[in-house]
Amino acid sequence: MAVWQKEKSENTVIKVILFLVSPILAFLFSLRTLKTRSSFFIIFLFSVFFGLAFTVSSGKQSDDSIDGSSYREKFEHYKFVTDSKFYKGFLEYLTFEKGKQDYYFDTVAFYVSRFTSNYHIMFMVFAIVFAFFALKSLKFFVAEKNYSTSLACFILLYLFMINQIFNINGVRFWTAAWVGVYSILQIFGNGKYKYFLLLLLTPFFHGAFWVFIGITVVAYFGKNLNKVWTVLFFVSFLVSNVSLDLVRDNINMFPTFIVKMAESYTDESYVQQRESGGTGLYWIAATFNFLVRVYMNFLVYLFIKNSKEIIDNAKTKYLFSFLLVLMVFVNFTMAIPSLGGRFMLLSYPIIAYIWLVNFKGRKYDRVLYAMPVIFSFSFYVQIMLYVKVLEPVFYFSNPLYLLYHYL
Repeated sequence: MAVWQKEKSENTVIKVILFLVSPILAFLFSLRTLKTRSSFFIIFLFSVFFGLAFTVSSGKQSDDSIDGSSYREKFEHYKFVTDSKFYKGFLEYLTFEKGKQDYYFDTVAFYVSRFTSNYHIMFMVFAIVFAFFALKSLKFFVAEKNYSTSLACFILLYLFMINQIFNINGVRFWTAAWVGVYSILQIFGNGKYKYFLLLLLTPFFHGAFWVFIGITVVAYFGKNLNKVWTVLFFVSFLVSNVSLDLVRDNINMFPTFIVKMAESYTDESYVQQRESGGTGLYWIAATFNFLVRVYMNFLVYLFIKNSKEIIDNAKTKYLFSFLLVLMVFVNFTMAIPSLGGRFMLLSYPIIAYIWLVNFKGRKYDRVLYAMPVIFSFSFYVQIMLYVKVLEPVFYFSNPLYLLYHYL
């Protein structure tokens, strides 16, 4: 992997000055020089201050309340949790059959609650861990020689970073997602199999990642079966809409901790809420979600069509095999938004990376430029969610005032 790009000292000074004026200004300025270490440092600091400024009510007050409200409420109860109860809960987690599905949130909430009742500190800790793995993954992308400051690369950048810092709102799954993506890039991109050990930590963040580990193991041992995965990919896309009833009818064949998770994820009202993104615009959201799903599957189809070129490149040979296995699983479980729908987002960084390495500036530019239209409703939802959790003071204040205001 290429080293950091050298940078003129005056550019670094400008970023520091802008950050001292407003973290947002420094973040936006840094996007134009993502191949530099200083830009990554600024983006990390921006993420930390976003976590500090993350503002939600305590407990869900209505149907459109976000997950962060529940996490704040649970955190505020943690001051009453004794050490013995916390460690007993951790031992129950390790048994798999009872207790919690994962223990990352509980661990952070417990230790932060030992010295403060300020929930902003908890979300800042979440942001630190989230941003660390997100930026470790992003370095793979921007270090490529094909990456440049161009419209095509910014579109691919958006796809790669689809799991944005806002997702500390639903911290468990999305932090696990970046740990998982980073592990996959190392295992299948760099051939560093010791990162299977890091991958094994993902269920600590979210219990659903036992499934992701299973997908990775299958992909590893089936990395030379691309013809089989290709056939299954097309089959899975065609039958994806009937998978919800199939899962509901066969839930009891799984272990207890998976059954509890699956029952909540396949509840009909929960499915509709997830599909609408909490906007209440269910049919509009469903239409655009369908278009996004078709579009992303079409990108994978283009990879299949050009598979020889992708496989001939050592950087993407096995990432392509992993992507096929992941998309087979995603399509078969797509009707369950918190399973197939969520795990599909883990394919976006892999798709963006493979496209950058093999296609960028060479073919299918028109297909890539269609992305902003296909994702237009997603842009709207994301903007509304950012506005929802940030007070006006965040947009116009320097970091010192933000520290004073939130601490």
